[in-house]
Amino acid sequence: MGADVLCENYDEMSARTPTLLLVEDDAGFADRVKRNLELEGFRCDIAPTGREALERLGSQYYDLVVTDIRMPDIDGIEVIRRVKSGAEAKIDSDVPMVVLTSVNAVQTAVEAIRGGAADYITKESERPEIVVRLRRVLEQSRLLNENRYLKDQLARASEFTDIVGESAAIRTIKDEIANVAGSDATVLIAGETGVGKELVARAIHHASPRRDGPFVDLNCAALPDENLLLSELFGHERGAFTDAKALKKGRFELAQSGTLLLDEISDLSPNAQGKLLRVIETRTFTRLGGLRTLDVDCRVVCATNADLAEAVAQGRFREDLFYRINVFPIRVPPLRERAEDVPTLARYFLQQFVAKYRRAAGGFDDEALGILCAYAWPGNVRELRNFCERLAIRARKPVVDAELVRACGVGEAPPAAPSAIALPEQGVNLDQMEKDLVLAALEKADWNQKQAAELLGISVDRMNSRVKKWGLRHPSWRRHH
Repeated sequence: MGADVLCENYDEMSARTPTLLLVEDDAGFADRVKRNLELEGFRCDIAPTGREALERLGSQYYDLVVTDIRMPDIDGIEVIRRVKSGAEAKIDSDVPMVVLTSVNAVQTAVEAIRGGAADYITKESERPEIVVRLRRVLEQSRLLNENRYLKDQLARASEFTDIVGESAAIRTIKDEIANVAGSDATVLIAGETGVGKELVARAIHHASPRRDGPFVDLNCAALPDENLLLSELFGHERGAFTDAKALKKGRFELAQSGTLLLDEISDLSPNAQGKLLRVIETRTFTRLGGLRTLDVDCRVVCATNADLAEAVAQGRFREDLFYRINVFPIRVPPLRERAEDVPTLARYFLQQFVAKYRRAAGGFDDEALGILCAYAWPGNVRELRNFCERLAIRARKPVVDAELVRACGVGEAPPAAPSAIALPEQGVNLDQMEKDLVLAALEKADWNQKQAAELLGISVDRMNSRVKKWGLRHPSWRRHH
């Protein structure tokens, strides 16, 4: 490294101190690099050999690896290959790696980049250039991780793009979002299933200083068991449990510099509640099976369809956690309490699905809107949205009329004649029928096991046993690889 010139005008990638592993067998050069990097805000460990570097990467977490190429045991090219192959136990294959080389070994450095290194730096580079390039690699790594998660989110994103409605209740919610967005206060969003709690959480995120960071969500009721839930929250090291075949980052890590939404928080077990409380209080956590303490830099938003105050009174929810997450409560009322928003929402959804399915319907007649406004909508905005999709698919006229609304299941319709259940001559497969019913309930409940169990009138434990029996999976139940 060249002259010790201070680089004072750089933008910090995040408030957290980046931890770097320097793999270098020249002790004097390594110490000089370490001192210079620590002056620039890095925390730096030194591994004098490639073998020791692999051992350290298997036992500790690093944000970045800078490795020399020529070393006595395992050279830098082989270190990069082993890390990026994903075959090394407990090593995060996504850790960004930078090659440190002499001027006459640039061609070898280019080969290292082809093998998975993010960049190369010559040993003659000045400190400011090295710092800028290392921080650029760290930022690129952060964006890559964020983009991977966002792609998964886009696959499950709903057509909700804005908070639609002009009722007094909606205006109040918009005011509350504006008031709290600028702070980092923990928000508790309460409301029945389907009212749009996630939409409110996203609006808070997009109006906040963290808008450029990721929005990460986790449905606490959608995961089959506590270990899977804790792994999703905090991540795990390779070998932490039977199926942990690789290091996995949890939602708290993925949400760094952004917002984490914990939906259906009332479904957390007492043990999980305690662990979450500790994270909120200390702003630190440890991956399952790990030893290294990681910092938390994200805003936490919680959502629930339960009365948490009543759950506290009944001893089902920790009082100290309730006070921690209830800093700024927002209640989203059910659709039946703001019927004046039904016409606006119905037109909004119908326009979306008419365009999607290339139908002709452009609106509703007055009688059709009257029926929609009179209906209670027990499934709230989600039910109205799904109903408008059904209308759009079946629409054959320029305007949706009362006849079509009734035909699609809302409003008075002629009662169906009762019929006896008749078995086909060849009989039925009862096990398959039960599996089909469980699948139908899970799909109707957006793969929330608790709600699906309620639809079938069975216990959550019985639902969980059926899910395990037939090996049912969903993208929201992230399998560990």
